[in-house]
Amino acid sequence: MDNNSDLDSSSGSDSETMKEPNIDVPVEDTVDDLMDDFEDDDDDDDFEEEEEDDDDDDMVEDEADGVNNPISNWLGITPASIRKEVLKIHEDRKLKAKRFLNDFQGKLTLSYEWLLLNNQGYYRGPIKHEDFTCLAAHFIDDNWKVRKWILGYTTDASVPLDDVYTHHFRTAVQSFDIQNKVSTILLPNDEDFDEKTVDAIKKCVGEGGVNPPVFVVYCCADLFRLMVDGLCSGFRWTLYEELRMLVGWGRCSSPNWDLKLYHYQRAVDMHKEDAFSKDEIYDDYDKPSDEEWVKIETFCKLGGCVYKVAKELFEEGWTTSNVYFHLLAELKVMLKMEVDGGGGGGGGSEYFLRKAKKVLKMFDKYWSGMFLVLAAACVLDPRFKMKYVEFYCSKKIEDDEGSNAEAVLDYLRSLFARYAASDICKKPICSVDTVDHEVDEEDEDEDYGADEEETDKEEKEKPDAYKDFVLFQEFLKFEGSSSRELGESELDAYLKEPIMEWNKDFKALEWWKEESQKYPVLSRVARDILSIPISRATSYDSYVTDKREPPENVLSMDAKAANAVMCGRSWLPLIR
Repeated sequence: MDNNSDLDSSSGSDSETMKEPNIDVPVEDTVDDLMDDFEDDDDDDDFEEEEEDDDDDDMVEDEADGVNNPISNWLGITPASIRKEVLKIHEDRKLKAKRFLNDFQGKLTLSYEWLLLNNQGYYRGPIKHEDFTCLAAHFIDDNWKVRKWILGYTTDASVPLDDVYTHHFRTAVQSFDIQNKVSTILLPNDEDFDEKTVDAIKKCVGEGGVNPPVFVVYCCADLFRLMVDGLCSGFRWTLYEELRMLVGWGRCSSPNWDLKLYHYQRAVDMHKEDAFSKDEIYDDYDKPSDEEWVKIETFCKLGGCVYKVAKELFEEGWTTSNVYFHLLAELKVMLKMEVDGGGGGGGGSEYFLRKAKKVLKMFDKYWSGMFLVLAAACVLDPRFKMKYVEFYCSKKIEDDEGSNAEAVLDYLRSLFARYAASDICKKPICSVDTVDHEVDEEDEDEDYGADEEETDKEEKEKPDAYKDFVLFQEFLKFEGSSSRELGESELDAYLKEPIMEWNKDFKALEWWKEESQKYPVLSRVARDILSIPISRATSYDSYVTDKREPPENVLSMDAKAANAVMCGRSWLPLIR
């Protein structure tokens, strides 16, 4: 959800290679191509922006760029005319997107992300905006494809500080008329979203009255990043550079924490082999002290636990929320074992234990708040159903009193009853004919189901990390209880059937699509819960140590044009 990197190194130069124009191509097709060229990263999609006075000033500069181009002048094509056509097409597509969302019978998750240009030194083009806020809608369409539509890609320049978070949600909900369609909001872990702000957001997306509560989920990739940051806090700022010189791994710094972990582990392995003392070539290099080696080894050991789970979540191409519960439970158990082991009792055990307790505390806070939604998604995986939740709760892990299997079942029964009361939900989800645009590397985050065949081939060649997951191997031997008296609802019938034999490559959406005739109501419940994204970033973007950056091509655009390009591109799969 795709080995893409949102940090593209392409130049933002205004000058481009001249090509002979094709005057036979319709204007709209030409603008579509321009929109495709504009966008270098599809992970950041758009949001509706209010009229700003600066846009007119930006236009004056853009018009000047095409004045001395005779071919453009002959055809009447200038930056101003292109911009005008892009905005026109955007408005037309927005109407189609709004109509689609109004007719859509499923639920939406709205995600919030602030993207920031971290290093202007690498960008050579003009910069009109250094940061953007991306607000996106996530859902599974009637063809059982995971979708991400950007509803707003805006700047905060004209937004009052006390309304900076709720403004984006309120504008999206009102612009697209999606009140009462939002079931979940996905927020970053590192932003100042206090209880008052979260309540205001939930209210503006439709919570209250007869409407059910809105779930609040927090980004798992942010959690991992914060845990890793906590492990390397207290390191000298020059330590990483000194190790780079010592081991010789290339560039000065890495934007991803997984690469930093790899480099530190390489240094630890060489240190254990006493490589730095045996070879006189290292005599002139600065080396970490014994105390610093303890810190580095602690970072590698605990960070390795985090990476082991992150790799399964973010690099295996999973797109639905059913895989998070058992993998995060595995991480909790691994961290608990490290705390109980105390770092092996060596000289650095006190430091190790302090760090292990700190990251476990961070994880436990996340786990307690996310338990219900993650467990519900797990139950809707026919490989697990209630069995894994019951297994996990039977372990009675310390400091995990909030994990209650009966609470999960009660929640699903309540949710199912609400869906069953709707006449629309009693009908099976019918696939519709849609025209998907051709998916390229930049489109992989918008159409999560792309390149599945290629992914399947790669998966067969990878080692199975599940063989090393202690908790999961114990679960495979767990029988659970089968004496519960169940009624005759679809949910009860589903839970009564035996779980599927474990298959790591199982695709939940394909299974529910096939079984939607058998479970017309429950399949709608499954579609809405499985569509909840547990992480805003996907694939290797999940390892970024700072805020993700906006694509270079929008940095030089005025706010309205950037919004039109980023939003319009993300809507293409269903409304082109």
